[in-house]
Amino acid sequence: MLADTATVGGWTSIAKVAGAVKVILAARLFGTGDAMDAYLIAFLLPSFFIDMLSSPLDSALIPTLIEVRENKGRAAAESLYLSVLAAAGIGFFGAALLAALTSGLFLPVLASGFEPAKLALTQQLLLLMIVVVPLNGIASTWRAILNSEHRFAAAAAIPAITPVASIVALLFGGKQYGVLALVIGTVTGGTLEAIAAGVGAKWAGYTVVPRWSGMNLALRQVAAQYAPLVAVTLVMTGSALVDQSMAARLGSGSVAALSYGTRLLGVLVVIGPTAVGTAVLPHISTAAVLAEPKALRRTLRTYGLFVLAVILPATAGLMYFSEPIVRVLFQKGAFSEQAAQLVSAVQKASLLQLPIAVLLALEVRLTSALKVNRLLYRVAALSLILTFGFDLLFMRWLGVVGIAFAGGAARLVSSLYLSCKISTLRGDGYGFQSN
Repeated sequence: MLADTATVGGWTSIAKVAGAVKVILAARLFGTGDAMDAYLIAFLLPSFFIDMLSSPLDSALIPTLIEVRENKGRAAAESLYLSVLAAAGIGFFGAALLAALTSGLFLPVLASGFEPAKLALTQQLLLLMIVVVPLNGIASTWRAILNSEHRFAAAAAIPAITPVASIVALLFGGKQYGVLALVIGTVTGGTLEAIAAGVGAKWAGYTVVPRWSGMNLALRQVAAQYAPLVAVTLVMTGSALVDQSMAARLGSGSVAALSYGTRLLGVLVVIGPTAVGTAVLPHISTAAVLAEPKALRRTLRTYGLFVLAVILPATAGLMYFSEPIVRVLFQKGAFSEQAAQLVSAVQKASLLQLPIAVLLALEVRLTSALKVNRLLYRVAALSLILTFGFDLLFMRWLGVVGIAFAGGAARLVSSLYLSCKISTLRGDGYGFQSN
């Protein structure tokens, strides 16, 4: 599990570095002009669907897929996966089609300050890029298959394809085609990701042609586990909006300070907790199916201690060097010494969330493995309420730094609540029942 975590974390880091290079190239080519504004607003909707709908597929499918494979055989597991693949293709294609048809209605709201020509460009770019939504939905299903077979390197490497394709498109076509080169890179990368994931699933011995086998108990179970995960993801997005709106109530520059100060945490959360959750889910799902609760608890305890032994010193080191990091990354031009000190303080406070985020990722994956994702509805609601309450409380004492502290407090209470709810489950392996 530790080796798998390192594998996923390493490839995720490569993808994030490639993404950063893409952003730097785009900034140098297009600056903050109208074309870049149009691209960013146009990509909001595809990225929303990818984050909200594609990401939870892995956690919803893998536990049930492993259960079916262990109890009913490979053929039954493949039948379930093909039905999910068909549903994902139809569902994500429908979402993309709906977004394309209604783009003329919601884009003027999202981009209310755009001139007509700029708004028309935004709509054109959206229509060109919306195809990545169904492509990503299908690719996410194939990547879940790879993870269920413990082929973590292949699954984790695939998301690096799009930023690399975008870099190539910018280098060879950025000056000639303008921001359209970025669109070409995005669509090409999404297509290549789907192809690579499909090839990986084929090499793993699975058919890649979708086939609907009808609604059955296993498929209903996947759907029941999927919905709470989508709700939690939506709440996380909502919590970020709450933080931003609270920062807007403070002095000038508070929103920017919060954005800059939490940027490092955002990257680390994608790399660390995501890698931990991805690596651990197939292992604990198998243990749950095989009715090994003692082994499951022992493995998670040992794994958690090893992970924390790495995360805690790393977090302390990043906090200690927070100010030099901010100075190197941001302090140029209009970014003053005073701003650097404020952003550094926000960054230190936000980094306290990292160890808690790792533990929460483990608990969420355990919840998925035990197929009790219904608990996540409560966690989502609690997290949103706590975010609002703690923001109000801490910002009165510490200003924008207090909002960063509030995020850690909300995550900690949510983690403790979920841990308590999981501990009330009784049973022998699979088939835990809530008291």
